[in-house]
Amino acid sequence: MNFRTRRRPDDVELNFVPLIDVLVVLLIFLMVTTSFSRLGQLKVELPQAAGDATAPADNTIELAISAAGDYVVGTQRIGADHLADLTAALRQAASGHEDPVLVMSVDRKTPHEWVIAAMTAAREAGLQSLTFTVEATGAVP
Repeated sequence: MNFRTRRRPDDVELNFVPLIDVLVVLLIFLMVTTSFSRLGQLKVELPQAAGDATAPADNTIELAISAAGDYVVGTQRIGADHLADLTAALRQAASGHEDPVLVMSVDRKTPHEWVIAAMTAAREAGLQSLTFTVEATGAVP
């Protein structure tokens, strides 16, 4: 005869304390590592530069970008939507020069997107040297 009563397994219960501890640690980690950007509140004034005025070299290619997004390579005007044409014009202008330098004249109010697009077109055209023209310090804009 077996007088021992059979033991019932304990009721299964979930312990939420470790789960809450892990979630709090993750929440603190995410709060500390998140960066909050306030791009609309930044007011950036682009600096002016001081330096000696140098005469342009023979191997320079002039590229002007207007505030409306129009590109001008030499005397050829290219619209903002025609980046393939800009690449072709830069490639054609660079074809007669050995190690040409691209000189970009950019309007103060030109969005950076168009400047980056012009730099990408210059890279695709095979131009490796790039410089910007700036206002002299103290000049009236």
